[in-house]
Amino acid sequence: MKFLLLIHNNPEALDGLTPEQRRALIGGDDLVDRIGRLRSSGELVQVLALELPSESKTVQTVAGTPVISDRPFLETKEFLAGALVVDCVSLERALEIAAEVPYSAVQRIEVRPVRDLDVEDLAQLNAGE
Repeated sequence: MKFLLLIHNNPEALDGLTPEQRRALIGGDDLVDRIGRLRSSGELVQVLALELPSESKTVQTVAGTPVISDRPFLETKEFLAGALVVDCVSLERALEIAAEVPYSAVQRIEVRPVRDLDVEDLAQLNAGE
């Protein structure tokens, strides 16, 4: 079963941390070891590190025309910083993996099951089933 582990960031949550504490959140060599173990076990599908929201664009189609903006429309200080896609036996195992993400010491890691959609699934969604 696949899960998406969403890592959120709030720069204010990092205020007051020492440089050593900030490095610990990144994980250093320990994170490299953890990722290696997850890859070896076959549980790690992908790691995604996202650029800052200031680098993003938004697209919305209005009256059939794509409208592109260079800035995110965030009303919050918290933003999506990255994600891991894991394929493991249970939600409990996905939660264990999320708890090992160093950033979980200062921010919540959201764990969401991933639905694999194929052509038939999309057809059913389109039909409103």
